[in-house]
Formats: sequence, C-alpha cells, structure tokens
Amino acid sequence: MARAAASSARSATQEAGTPAARTPAQVTPKAVTPKGHATRASILQTAATVFAERGYTDTTLAELIARSGLTKGAFYFHFASKEQLALAVLGEKQRQWLEFVRQQALDKPRAIDQLLALGPALIRLHRQDPSAFSAQRLSRDLARIPGLAGPIRVQMRGWIDLVAGLISQAQRDGDLPAHLDAAALAAILVAATDGLKDLSDILDPPSRARRGFEQRMQHLTELVEALREPRP
Repeated sequence: MARAAASSARSATQEAGTPAARTPAQVTPKAVTPKGHATRASILQTAATVFAERGYTDTTLAELIARSGLTKGAFYFHFASKEQLALAVLGEKQRQWLEFVRQQALDKPRAIDQLLALGPALIRLHRQDPSAFSAQRLSRDLARIPGLAGPIRVQMRGWIDLVAGLISQAQRDGDLPAHLDAAALAAILVAATDGLKDLSDILDPPSRARRGFEQRMQHLTELVEALREPRP
C-alpha cells in the first residue's frame, strides 16, 4: 500500500506541476551557477512568505522585489512577472509538501494510518515553514485568473485523487465503511483542510490563529478516526 500511495503521490507531483507547464520557458530557471540557484531559492522562499501573508492579488511585484533585497535587474533575471513567480512558488511548495507526506505519512503500513497521518503532517509542516500556506492561497487566487483555472483544477484533483486512493484502500482493508463514497469524502476532507486556515484567521486573534488551526485540524483527524471500523 505504501508503494501504491507513493505512486499516487508521484502522479500528484506531475499534476501539481501542470500550472507551471503552461509556460515552460517562463518557469525554467535561467541561472545555472550555485550562487544563481541559491538566489532563486531565496526569492521563492521570500515570495512564499509574502503570498502566505497577503495572497496573490494584494501582493505587488514591487513589494516582492523589495522583500527579496535584490536589485530589479537581479530579480528579473530569475522571474519576469508576478504570475511567473507565483507559479514557481506554488510548484516548489507542492513539491516540498509531497516530499514531507512521503516521509511523514506514506511510510505507514496501512492506508488508514497513512490517511490519519496527513493532518498531523500538515500541522508539523506549517510549524516548520509557515510559508507553506502560500500553496493553498495561491491555488485559490490563481484559479480565478483566466487561463489558469484549468491547470489549477487539475492540480487540485490530483490531491483529491491521492486522498481518495487512501480511502478506497482503507475500505478494501476493512478499516473504513464500504458504503462511503471515497471521492466525495476526499473532496470534503481536502476542502475542510484548505478552509480551516482561513477560518482560523477570521475567528481567532492573530496570536491564537495558528493554535486554533492546529486544534481544528486535530478535530478533523478525530472525525476521520471515528469512521474507522473496529478490528475483529
């Protein structure tokens, strides 16, 4: 099962890269030197932090350049537009999340354990890298841009398919009720996960927002655990 889930994760990785594949020349890094790669990585991390804080629409290219600490020329050498940079950030954060999932969740022996490990893995990732939330915000914001809705939709379906695959395998293992619609439940769980961060930012004061998000994610995992069939 771990191998099957890892295969699904690889498929999700390919699908997650679809938005970037829209304009290959734009997202392919020009720099080939170690210093160039380090600069590009620094830009991506800084931009991810800004996008996580403000979203795509409310972030300006001038702000991204200023936060990078680079001259305009150095910045434009790597990224010519805000859209290009946002697509690159989205692809990088998705790659990091999939790698984290493989390490933290998909190594479990049973599909139900892999499914239940996704929530705690997401909490750990956000603790280690708060900018990881940029992937969710960028997916939502870029999907509203003409020409990008289709590729973003494909990427989101890849995530749903990954979760649905774990649910289906858990049903075959006898760990989840067979009558559940795996695809529908997967869509609900993905939507709930993506929405909980926004909800926590609205309901909780800034000093409590992260803790509120983590508590709600734990409750979501407990709801999935409650569906687990008792072992004979």
